Formats: sequence, C-alpha cells, structure tokens
Amino acid sequence: MPLSHSLHAHCPICGNLALQRISPECVESLSAWVWRFLRIPAFRCVPCRHKYFSILPLYEPRDREVEVASGD
Repeated sequence: MPLSHSLHAHCPICGNLALQRISPECVESLSAWVWRFLRIPAFRCVPCRHKYFSILPLYEPRDREVEVASGD
C-alpha cells in the first residue's frame, strides 16, 4: 500500500479503500459509545463486512482527466 493511501481510511483487516459510511449505531464494540459521543464517523468494508470507526478521511480517487485551457 502506498504511503498516501495509509493517510486515508482503510479496512484494518483486508486493507480495502472502498468503504461505505454507515450509521454509528450499527457498530458494536466495547468502546463504541465513546466514538459515538465524539461523533467519529463509522465505516463498513464491503468485502469482509468489518464495521469500525476511523478518524481518517475517506479515499476519493481523482480522475486522470486533465482540462486543456483554450488559447482564446
């Protein structure tokens, strides 16, 4: 995984970057009430179905299209 990807939210189990944002009430853990109180976003990894909280931002792939400025 590139260093730039480690600065974004990724699944701690499989490393997947394509995550779904879910309601914090869906995550069940011993410390979930703390994360809910702090309003930390909750995510779900689709392939492995792991639900967790993360303070890191979601990865949004950039389009490789480049706009060409016209000489008008």
